[in-house]
Amino acid sequence: MTNFFTVTKTSEVIELSSTSSEAENSSLERALLWKIDYHILPLLYLAYITTFIDRANIGNVKIEGMLTDLDMKGNDYNIALIVYAVPYILLELPSSLALRRYRPGNYIAFIMFGWGVATVGAGITRSYAGLLVCRFLVGCFEAGLIPSCTFLMNQYYKKFEFQRRYSFFFTGSHIGGAFSGFLTYALVKMNNIGGYSGWRWVFIIEGLFTILLAIASFFLIVPLPENVTFLTPSEKIILLKRLEGDHLTAASEDKTPLTLSEAIKTMTHWKVVLPLLACFACNIAASATTAFQPTVLKNLGFTSSSAQIHTIPVYMSGLFFCLLFGFASDLTRIRYPYVLLGSAITLVGWTLELAAVKHIDVSTGLGWPHQRYAGIFLLLIGFSIELPILIVWAGSNLKGRKERVVGFAILIGGSQLGNLVSANVFIARQEKCGFKTGMATGVGVGCLGVLAVSVFFGGLWWENRGLEKRESDGEEGSGDEREFRNVL
Repeated sequence: MTNFFTVTKTSEVIELSSTSSEAENSSLERALLWKIDYHILPLLYLAYITTFIDRANIGNVKIEGMLTDLDMKGNDYNIALIVYAVPYILLELPSSLALRRYRPGNYIAFIMFGWGVATVGAGITRSYAGLLVCRFLVGCFEAGLIPSCTFLMNQYYKKFEFQRRYSFFFTGSHIGGAFSGFLTYALVKMNNIGGYSGWRWVFIIEGLFTILLAIASFFLIVPLPENVTFLTPSEKIILLKRLEGDHLTAASEDKTPLTLSEAIKTMTHWKVVLPLLACFACNIAASATTAFQPTVLKNLGFTSSSAQIHTIPVYMSGLFFCLLFGFASDLTRIRYPYVLLGSAITLVGWTLELAAVKHIDVSTGLGWPHQRYAGIFLLLIGFSIELPILIVWAGSNLKGRKERVVGFAILIGGSQLGNLVSANVFIARQEKCGFKTGMATGVGVGCLGVLAVSVFFGGLWWENRGLEKRESDGEEGSGDEREFRNVL
């Protein structure tokens, strides 16, 4: 632990020195981190849970009467998934860049309010066209939330403090997924209240909660570290000082506008492209689980209500392994073995689901129920281990605030291309035969993911070797280059 904390008070300012003991420094750090955690994580975590519920609820209400009431046939449901995914992908980067211009609380509250209103609209609409419009708007507004939250949290923590916190934040998707099934199970019992079907109340109630949370977010979400208001002046100095050596970002660099050429350079850098391929492959498992898991479970012989409840253990298992390996990755200070393990588990899950296809009775959709349910568990466990560590790993190997805001947006937004793939390969007419095309595609992209993370690791190792060789040969480099090493 670096000995720069402590501690001579002059007026209200603490001057940092290296004279304090390791125990004193560690105590100061822990107290500061607890205070930061308390002010940052709870509200962002709740926002992530909300965005996942509002994204996943369409998969839950699909089997609760929505298709019949809106006269949806064939691939109409898949099209509803696509119209959400397209704006989500395209607006991820522009939406994230707005965080550099506007106060985080104002911006995040604005987009939350927008998708909350659109979610309520999805419950009120009387036509399939109206549903498409509402899902399109939800995709537009939700696009900026996760990269904005990721970037905001990243600015407060050092690289080996951030993973465990991001993994905790990431479990919001598991809580949201599990709670979405439970909420649907409960809210559909409001069927015919006020003249609305039960599935409509799912959209309406969940959208109204999002609107209320957006209002709270306007007042409670923290600014960037240089504008922080919840720390004392001395704590702010300590925070900025400890981040200075870890983030390797010049203050002047952060005050200059991001140019198009800088954004393109980051977007096309191999440190973004390779993990993006892996994120894309990984996210197909997540999007397929979110959108089609209730349907698959119903085809295993469960009733609609039972299928909703049986999604909960799947998400809870993913949550456990997400936290376990997130903490382990920070403690061991390595990333690749955990990412590779997650991608391998996902690949096994896809393989099991594909193998089950030939054992399914196409007239009923039944067959191999235990193996297929186990496959769903493996898909979500592998995704839960891999994706949060992969995003933090890639971001920690980018330098400066500009590279990171672009990198996080591209990784998170580009991974949503998986939604487009899953919406097109999980074909409605294959529902009773186990979605053979979707499962085969999953196996293929699973192999791509394993390859991409391995090549990414090799590139990082090779670059570190080159930096060390130049230092050993006595070559001069910039200050950042002398300090910087890729996380492996």
